[in-house]
Amino acid sequence: MRQPAGYPRRHGTVLEPDDRRHLERAGWRTTLDYRENHVRSRSGQLLEVVAVWTAEAERFDDHPASAHAVGATADEAWLLLREEIAAHRVQLRTSRVRVVRS
Repeated sequence: MRQPAGYPRRHGTVLEPDDRRHLERAGWRTTLDYRENHVRSRSGQLLEVVAVWTAEAERFDDHPASAHAVGATADEAWLLLREEIAAHRVQLRTSRVRVVRS
């Protein structure tokens, strides 16, 4: 049998932000949304494009919970979301599924 070479394992470049990876490893499902707010003059001329990134996380343990944060960059949105969750500022949701007994 062939022996592995003494080379260390090399993984590709990590693309996800550290904050997002931390949340997903802690059991949160995450999503990131992007939109642009266009600021226009009265004549309709485009003056500015404002980027808005919304990071969201949800978790389904004993009590379903969700949290979201908005930032000017994707990294800022992930950082703010992680801070929201660390400060326990999450929305607890009740289940919408009802079981009807016959």
